[in-house]
Amino acid sequence: MMALDDVIDTYCAAWNAAEAGERNRLLRVAWTAECRYSDPLVQDLDRATLVAHIGSLLEKFPGSIIRRTSAIDSHHGLLRFAFVRLAADGSAMREGIDFCQLGEGGRLQRITGFFGPLEPL
Repeated sequence: MMALDDVIDTYCAAWNAAEAGERNRLLRVAWTAECRYSDPLVQDLDRATLVAHIGSLLEKFPGSIIRRTSAIDSHHGLLRFAFVRLAADGSAMREGIDFCQLGEGGRLQRITGFFGPLEPL
């Protein structure tokens, strides 16, 4: 079983991976097979659909990355962490928080993201 920090950091790395195959590989490590992702823009994405969604964001905002900005708070198989999307120049574009449920093997089962408008902060 992976350490919780490793699960979340692997998940965040998927958001930064330029190649779809690498995004898929990273999500396979951090997610259960049944994991689903939702945020204000998308709902109930499976792994393949999230891989494509991340790719479209990376095309729209080239060089941008997601960085975890908080410790991971967790209890009873639930967790939350804060993140920021940084533009290619390092400026903050969007801050947010993900709420997650853990499943089999301590991997992610459900992720619900919240964030503000996408603009320079």
